[in-house]
Amino acid sequence: MKNLDINHKKVIGTKELLINIIQDPNSFKNNEMVKSALKSQGNLAKFKDQERDIVSCSLNTLKSACESLFDQGFSELDYLRKSALDAIKKSMTDVDSKANKSTKSGLKNMVDELETSLLNMRKSNFLLTLMISELLGELKRMAESENPIDDKLYDYKEINKKVEEKFSYISIIKDFEDYGVCKDCVQMLKGDN
Repeated sequence: MKNLDINHKKVIGTKELLINIIQDPNSFKNNEMVKSALKSQGNLAKFKDQERDIVSCSLNTLKSACESLFDQGFSELDYLRKSALDAIKKSMTDVDSKANKSTKSGLKNMVDELETSLLNMRKSNFLLTLMISELLGELKRMAESENPIDDKLYDYKEINKKVEEKFSYISIIKDFEDYGVCKDCVQMLKGDN
């Protein structure tokens, strides 16, 4: 087989591989050889995969073969390489970055989660502060009242019933973020610490 045919097969096989990576990056995110090949033009030229008829060649040979096969020449293959690399990075970021503190995107996700958590804690604290303020007002009103003890006991039971209803309402909220109540606060209120 002529070198030209071998190089054309490499270019076509490489293009098909890059398109497959872009369409399904999860299948390639653990393939270190593929990830290494995507990092640079030279690495892509050196990459080989016998199953796909991809042989190793020099970068200049790869560029020449692309010029003869594609209207946009090597820039078309290089664009696919960059897109494939981005697709793999994105698929890895979606799964791994939440716990990965060593990458910029992992740290950004961590900061975003902490800011969301902080906002939810503030909302929860505000709701709890309102409840405590309301409860203190009721207690003050009850203490200053000249009602007989039986009426005060009745008032106490009514206030206690309202507070328990509010706490139980908070504890049954399933989507905490929509209501601004964080899970930790509800667990604390329920006594699940």
